Amino acid sequence: MDAGWARWILEQFEFPFSRVFAPELDAGNLNAKYDTLIFVDGGIPAAGGGGGGGRGGAGGGGGQAGPANLPEEYRGQVGSVTADRTIPQLKAFIENGGTVVAIGGAATNLARHLGLALENHLVENGQPLTQQKYYVPGSVLRARVDTAHPVAAGLNANTDFFFDNSPVWRLGAQAASQNLRAIAWFDSPTPLRSGWAWGQQYLDKGVVVVEAPVWRGRAILFGPEILQRGQPHATFKLLFNSIYLR
Repeated sequence: MDAGWARWILEQFEFPFSRVFAPELDAGNLNAKYDTLIFVDGGIPAAGGGGGGGRGGAGGGGGQAGPANLPEEYRGQVGSVTADRTIPQLKAFIENGGTVVAIGGAATNLARHLGLALENHLVENGQPLTQQKYYVPGSVLRARVDTAHPVAAGLNANTDFFFDNSPVWRLGAQAASQNLRAIAWFDSPTPLRSGWAWGQQYLDKGVVVVEAPVWRGRAILFGPEILQRGQPHATFKLLFNSIYLR
């Protein structure tokens, strides 16, 4: 569903794009065809597992129709993004100069696969916050934006983001040596603009947009739902700028 909304936005703003499925990603040589790959929430599997990427792929097992049972034009669309086959090709794509944009859980998972020094900000005494202490579903929150960064061109220094229990990070000890750069972060214990936010004070100083250079390319990671159902036009610019960034 999220991929469909991303496609719709790209169509409305006349960005040329192609849909990419797991078999093509697994085949590699991605830099010959693409300069930017976009993964929505659920599109990249968690580190340490070989399973599919949630909403990012269509499985061929478990009683579902396999490639041999599909019309030929759809056979190349069957499969799942996996840690063992797909992630090495994505790493090669980035290292050879490509840009990978990842949103929501896909961003957190990609950061772990790349070994980036990003940690979960929403913890207390070393443990993730429980819903009794923190819960922010489907709300609008205000974050501080580094407008000097090309990814944030055209945004206000204080920009509202749609937020649905989205990932929030802190830069780890190796962040400086990895040249990680925070592009947006919460600079207030009361960032709520609309909706409700239980325990919103825990968000203070948490990072929500990061650029991570990786050899000749980069990963651009977005915690919040910057494309949420085609609605938050202000944060569409983050995606558009990421596509143009060279």
